[in-house]
Parts: sequence; structure tokens; C-alpha cells
Amino acid sequence: MNRKRLLCLLLAVMLLCLGACGQAVEPPAFAPAPSAAPAADHAPTAEASPAPDGSAAPAAGSQRTIRIFETSDIHGYLLDTSGGEEEKFQYRLAYIAQVVNDARASGKYDDVLLVDGGDLYQGMPVSNLTMGAAVIAALDAMDYDAVALGNHEFDWGVSEYCADADATLPAYQIGDFSGDPEIPVLAYNLYFADTHQRVPFTKDYVIAEKAGLRVALIGYIPDYSDSIMHEKVSPYVIDEDLAALSARVKEINAAESPDVTIVMAHAMPVKVAEALSPEDVDLVTGGHKHNGIYGVAESGVPYIQSDCYAQGYASATIVVEEDGTVRIEEPLYTSITEDKSALFDTPENAEHLDDTVLAISHLAWDEISDEMQEVLGYIDTPLEKKGYVGAHETSGGNWFTGLMLRATASDGVVAAFYNRGGVRASFTIPKGETRRVLTVEDVYAIAPFNNFWLIFDLTGEELAKQIENGFLQSSFGDQMSGLTYTYINHGTKDKPDIEVVSITLSDGTEVDVHDTTKLYRVCTSNYNATVPGGVFEGKEPLYPEAEAPLDNLTMIVLLRQEARDNDGYIAVDTSPRGTCIEGEVPDPPA
Repeated sequence: MNRKRLLCLLLAVMLLCLGACGQAVEPPAFAPAPSAAPAADHAPTAEASPAPDGSAAPAAGSQRTIRIFETSDIHGYLLDTSGGEEEKFQYRLAYIAQVVNDARASGKYDDVLLVDGGDLYQGMPVSNLTMGAAVIAALDAMDYDAVALGNHEFDWGVSEYCADADATLPAYQIGDFSGDPEIPVLAYNLYFADTHQRVPFTKDYVIAEKAGLRVALIGYIPDYSDSIMHEKVSPYVIDEDLAALSARVKEINAAESPDVTIVMAHAMPVKVAEALSPEDVDLVTGGHKHNGIYGVAESGVPYIQSDCYAQGYASATIVVEEDGTVRIEEPLYTSITEDKSALFDTPENAEHLDDTVLAISHLAWDEISDEMQEVLGYIDTPLEKKGYVGAHETSGGNWFTGLMLRATASDGVVAAFYNRGGVRASFTIPKGETRRVLTVEDVYAIAPFNNFWLIFDLTGEELAKQIENGFLQSSFGDQMSGLTYTYINHGTKDKPDIEVVSITLSDGTEVDVHDTTKLYRVCTSNYNATVPGGVFEGKEPLYPEAEAPLDNLTMIVLLRQEARDNDGYIAVDTSPRGTCIEGEVPDPPA
């Protein structure tokens, strides 16, 4: 018997003894009320899975191997259509599905485990315009064992589009494909803000039967409320305390005596793994930060994490010895986009693309293709979400906020603000060419969130504070158009202390940065406007959301007009907005 299972048994005995003596167990520091649902509703046991070749599972007591695959932050990239030409579409999930198929059929492993780290839907138009149905259908076809709850699962309504009343992925219909998946959505630490009751639409954990072994999959999310629109997350509260997670893991191990314990987190896995003991946890899978990594934390707990946009997958082999000892071998992140042509739907690639997921991908594109393929115009300068042209301005941010300013100029708006993370795509000039066309699909790719553009009035002092806030946190709105400014950094490069010294509007007006009376009309997104602690907090917008411009639809109208007025040409602004006059130029905010 391995030490983890021995500790589980000892803890179970202690809990029984405490109950027999009439002593209450101390609640966690966060002290939420007990879940309204019975424990079984948060911890169903999956049906036993046969070995990949259909034979009986290995006999108990023999060494067994399970290959785990993890995707994360897919963001709707069932397929990548941003290349513009259908013959160059990248069928990314169909490729990953076939990798998993091959592992299941290889005979190298006694079983295969397939999980996702969250942020499934928001991104590609094939997902956004089907409200995630195409992605859910693909995950159902791939037979995922569980998914973690991502922050962008809140965007459309977490209990409607992310999970259902059974705490599994919701039902879907796309073309001839329909279903109601039994794929559990995991997050043990999400509570209603008003009652501190556990929400019913995520599970604490599930037990997956693999190769005759019981694998506990436990969901954890950090407090990523600052990366969710405030109105979407305000009904909930997240207990991110890692000590509480460690305690919950011990409780689950004691109750279930699993052979393998895995924590699935929509968070950087290193930090989570550092807070856990290898006596309790065998592996942590991560997400949220969009980088493919793997390793072993100083605590001794191994971790893996996939990249984003289905550009690859993380994997490892879980080896369970005859005596129950668990070890993790071959942890790896594998990119699939180094040779993009391998992802094209061609006869040469047929054996590397799963037929079912490929068919779902084609259906998703067919549903939206007529609208998506409209050419709006062309750019001759790269439009990038990274690659800074000033303190933290990007050409993509300049372009985006420039369109916001143009859309609201008739209401007297003089400046527009948006967050860098909301600019979700880059468009570069193809090698050997001097221009790139922009399509309707490109607009949905760069602006997938269906944000509304709200108008507010700010004083000169508040306008300066808005700019200063952008140095601290991108979500306040660190991209801007309509003004330039100078500033002093009283802090350091990585810990800035910014003082805006001057602001000049595009028409040459000098703004008094200390004035609290004169008002300047500005535009920002409903996401930026609802970030707690910002200058818009408590202010009423000029128009309610129902009457405000919707980002992608408005951008399409504006770009059509710009192209008509300029023989198809669409300008990209690369001019900096801020100038540091004293101190170090700080790093861009997180």
C-alpha cells in the first residue's frame, strides 16, 4: 500500500473517531455553508472503462499505465479559419482527436485519460456564432473525462452555456450532431456570494475508472474575477485559498481512497503544485496563462499545462506499480502548429484527422461561412495585439480604440479606452506580399466578446487617473485613442508608480490633470467600465447597454465605410500615446 492511500485510511479513521465522540470537525477558514446538494451530486463515479483494445482491464496488483492528455484555453479554435483561404484552414481539434485515438488504440497504455483546463468557447467565430455548440460537440465526440471551469465560461452565462443542472457540459445541436454530454465541469471552490452555498452547476470532483483504477479528478479555480465582466461574476465568490484546497484534497482522498489523485486547475499549475503534498496529489494540470509547460514543483508534485487555441496538448504517463506507488513519466507539451500544412484537410493528412471531429468542424464553418467570407478591405501595416509601439500601446489596441472613437464621435466623445487582453488576434502581412485583406471573420476573431461601448463623462483628474490605472492593470483600459500624454514613473520598471503630468487631446486641447470640474466625454467597453476600483465605478453611462454600440457589429459597419471611402484601404495607427519624461519606462501591465 502506498503512503498516500495509507494516509487516506488514517484520516478516515480519525474522522470516524471524531464523529463517534460527538466532536465537530473544524470548518475551513473561508467557512462557506455546506453545499445545498448532497455529496454524491458533486462526486459521481464514472462507469468502468475497458482497456483501449476492448479487452478486460488489467488484473489488480499488476503494473498499470494511463496516458493523460490535456488541452486548455481552446477559445473556440475547433479549427483556425484566420488564414482566410479555406484550403489553409487548420483543423486543430480533429488533429488532437486523432492523436488521442492513436494512443487509445496503440496497446502501449492500459488506458487513456482526456481532460481540459477551461476557457472552451470564446474566440473563433465557429464557436462564438454557434454559442459554443461546435466545441461541445467536438469534446463529446472525443470522449473527454472532465473539464475545468475557465474564467471565460462566465461570459455568456456560466450556468447556461458552460454547464447544466447536472454540472456537465450542456446539450448541443449542430447540423446532424446533437447530444447532452456527461462530461463533468469541475470547480470545488465556487460559491454563491449571498449565501456562500456551493453552486450546483460545477462538481467538486469525479472518480474516473481507468484500467481498473480509481482516478480522482478535483477542480480548482483561482480568484480570476478581475478577468471576468463584473456583472457576470458578481453573483459568485471564489475561495482561492490553497491551504483550503489541500484540506479538501485530503478529505476527498479519505472518502474515496483513489489510486491516483489529479488536481485540474484553471490556473498556473506551478503555484498550485507548490501548495500540495506528493503524499496527496500525483499530478496538477493547469490553464489560463496560455503557455505549454511541464515539470516538477519544489514540493515534489509534477505538473503539466497545455498552450492555448488548440495549438498543442500536454501529456504524461501515469504509472501505478503493483504496490500502489504512483509515478509520472514522460511529461510533455507538444505543439502541433510548427508545420501548419499538416493540419489542412487534404488527402495526405486524412489519417491524421479524426473523421467525426472533422465533420463537426466543416458543419460549424458551413453554418457561418457566407457571412464570414465578406472582404471588408485591406491593410498594409501589421495589426498586432503584441509588439508595443509605446509604453504599452499596440497597433491592435490603437486600431481598436480608434474605431471606438469614430463610432461615438457624434456624441462628443474625445477619447476611447480598451484593454490589451481584449484584442484577441493579430493580422500580419503575408511573406512576399504588401497587403492583407480583412474579412468579417477577422473582426469576430479580434473582437469575440460582444462587448458594448459605453460613454461616460470624466473630469481632467479622472482622465489622468484612468491612464494611471492602465499601468497597474490592463483590464482598466490600457489601450487608447484620442489623446497623448506624458508621465513620470516614481517607481521601478516592474513596480511602477505613475504620475500623469499632461494630457493633450487630438484637437490640441490641453487637459488640466488636476481639474475636478470640466468634463470630457470618453468611451470604454462594459467590461472595462465594471472593473472594481476604476474611475467609471458608480457612474451612469450616457446610454444603457441596450442602446450602446456592440463592438464587432459596429466595427464591421465602420470598416465597410472606410474601405469604400479609400479604395479598399484600412489604416493601422502605430503612433505611441504615452511619453515617459522621468524614470524608467515600465513593463506592460498584467
